[in-house]
Amino acid sequence: MTDLNSATCLAFDLGASSWRAALAHRQGASFRLEEIYREENSPIQRGNGLFWDIDRIFEGMKKVLCDVARRRVAVASIGIDSWSVDYGLLNEAGVLLEPPRCYRDLRTQGMIQELTARIGLETLFSRTTVLAEDLTTLCQLLAARTQTPAILERAARLLFIPDLLRYWLCGECATDFTLATTSQMYNLKLAAWDEELLAWLDLPVRILPKVLGAGTIIGRLNPQLQRETGLGPVPITTGASHDTAAAFLAAAAGDDTAILSSGTWSILGVNLPHTLPSAAIDPLRFGYEGNPDGSVRLVHNVPGMWLLDGCRAEWKRKGIERSYEELIEEARQCCGFASRINPHWTGFVYPESMLEAIGSYMRETAQPEPRSPGEFTRAILSGLAESYARALDELRALTRQKLGRLIVVGGGARNKLLNELTASQANVVVSPGCIEATILGNVQNQVLALEALRNARGGLCFGE
Repeated sequence: MTDLNSATCLAFDLGASSWRAALAHRQGASFRLEEIYREENSPIQRGNGLFWDIDRIFEGMKKVLCDVARRRVAVASIGIDSWSVDYGLLNEAGVLLEPPRCYRDLRTQGMIQELTARIGLETLFSRTTVLAEDLTTLCQLLAARTQTPAILERAARLLFIPDLLRYWLCGECATDFTLATTSQMYNLKLAAWDEELLAWLDLPVRILPKVLGAGTIIGRLNPQLQRETGLGPVPITTGASHDTAAAFLAAAAGDDTAILSSGTWSILGVNLPHTLPSAAIDPLRFGYEGNPDGSVRLVHNVPGMWLLDGCRAEWKRKGIERSYEELIEEARQCCGFASRINPHWTGFVYPESMLEAIGSYMRETAQPEPRSPGEFTRAILSGLAESYARALDELRALTRQKLGRLIVVGGGARNKLLNELTASQANVVVSPGCIEATILGNVQNQVLALEALRNARGGLCFGE
């Protein structure tokens, strides 16, 4: 029998630039997090597509499982969170038909315009309540219908990234509410996939998985992986699989408080018990995503530190290496450089060169072009802060809340310069929250699942 007050959970946290694994050792009401693996993650151009190297990720996960077994860690459960919208398609035999495409794949360019031309933006938002962007799962499937119809015809099941990895761990096909609600195919009012919408668009309903709620044990580590890794039948959990949902869960914001999950993407929003009248929302600016408990968050998405990541990659190729800390300090010294980007500018969506894209934006907006890494960083951070300030003002008007406090979670919690710029421009008190919010939310959901299992059985025993 394992005491949940001292249980150890294993969390896989997948980001669009890196992924990691951590052990969460529960100590009463808190957790001690121990990062045990980290690996870079970036999409790969293959032919005419941009794909995720999902096989490499899974091989890394198996290495982690083997390492945990060698260390004789008694793992109570395993949970996975990642970015949303991207998916894999399986055939009837459960074989992946092609690697998952990246949401930045060029095939979806202009797809939201095509979609809204067919059914109308107002109708689309009233049914799906998702921010209207080219990168949604619905837009990706529409592109697949045109460009790779044979693969879509052979598909028997669609699984989002965490779902696919869970399927390989335990053999069960399902998703959860936090992922389904970002797809632009789930109807919050019906609490189900919008089959009528998919029928209008000639997309197969049959491939959509069952949607599970928070704190659910979906299965156990399959026998083959038990033999390969040396672990026993460890429970595999779901319920907070979207990394933003996990981060917002860990933030535990109170009333009159907004949350900013700051990483590759910046997701700024507020938790709400239910949706607002759809006519009040601009679907090109805001949308809803589901929380693990069935409530929603009204969010605005900003291309966050991905902009700086693109610059860093180019500088590295030129022999200029800078850590984030060095760039932020250089940006602080460039306080007299007033140029700033608009992170939503279309030229930043699919740039061949981020540095050249920023230069083009400055020329188009008649601003001085940045010359040094510090000036580029200052322009990015100032633009992000301005974007946050505008979104906060809109959220205040929509929710009729003062939103005088902003909790920043994720890597951005330690970006003091960005937080200072945001506090000044948005007239808000910025409170740095948990840097490891996604992992913490992942683990909190695992504990919910374990508690539900214990309550159902009157006790909890692992390795049975």
